[in-house]
Amino acid sequence: MNSIQVKKKFEAPIQQVFDLLAKHATYNVAFAPIQVERIIDSNDSQRPDGLGSVRRMGIGPVKPLREKITLMQENQRIEYKIIQNPLIKHHLGIIEFEALTPDSTLVTYTIELQARVPFVNKLILAQLKSAIKLGFSKLAKSV
Repeated sequence: MNSIQVKKKFEAPIQQVFDLLAKHATYNVAFAPIQVERIIDSNDSQRPDGLGSVRRMGIGPVKPLREKITLMQENQRIEYKIIQNPLIKHHLGIIEFEALTPDSTLVTYTIELQARVPFVNKLILAQLKSAIKLGFSKLAKSV
């Protein structure tokens, strides 16, 4: 399985960082011009972007990617997978949170990917890694 991993230290408490990255709208800032929109709410009215929620991603009216939150453990881990995509066989995103001190948090973002056309795996992952590094740098400045 092909995968990438990005680690970023945030100078903020774990709860604040978790709450930031648990919101779909956050990714509009992190990955602009890509737009993220929640299309299915989770069953948790306190956290509509939580477990079971689905977001679509793209630019303007064209948002072909769908991601579903498959695991959400408060202040520990978020997992999502791409659904209904004919080009991707397997895509799992894992975001892990670790309190380094009361006011700093390490976030580890891992993506596993298997495209239906094998030779594009490394290209897609390289682009994702670059986008995540840039996006996390933007977000780290906002907390």
